[in-house]
Amino acid sequence: MRTRKHPVVRKIEAEVEQTLDDFGYELVQIKYGGGSGGRTLTILLDRPEGVSAEDCSEMSRRLSMVLDTMDPIPSSYTLIVSSPGLDRPLTRDSDFDRFEGKQAAVRHVIEDGGRRTDTGVLRGVQDDSVVLEVGDETLRIPLDEVEEAHLVYDWDAEHSE
Repeated sequence: MRTRKHPVVRKIEAEVEQTLDDFGYELVQIKYGGGSGGRTLTILLDRPEGVSAEDCSEMSRRLSMVLDTMDPIPSSYTLIVSSPGLDRPLTRDSDFDRFEGKQAAVRHVIEDGGRRTDTGVLRGVQDDSVVLEVGDETLRIPLDEVEEAHLVYDWDAEHSE
């Protein structure tokens, strides 16, 4: 996947991931941004049984201590620790296999240099391409052309009898 990470994210990612792993969580994504005075560091975490508000609160305290020690951000910022939610970002190539059979939206570069988002059922990764079933069509999107992807919660499928 094509991902450009902010220098702050690159600086802290390994330490945050290790801290979460030590407590049984998976790092899903780190985002840093915002204008001066409104900078936000968002850390999404998950685990197989899900993540509660208490989990987020506890890991926020622990990660605050780690980040205070590292001091990676010279100015003030707001730390947000959260679950990835129903529209979980797919941030690793392995996520496309892990969530095979689920609905996903994949934004990618197209031939003319533009961008397009396709939504369909994930069929994993084959030959360095994400396989996405969109209706009767099977798309093969090269991993290096994927800019962003996330699960799409199917309310109808989950709530039908």
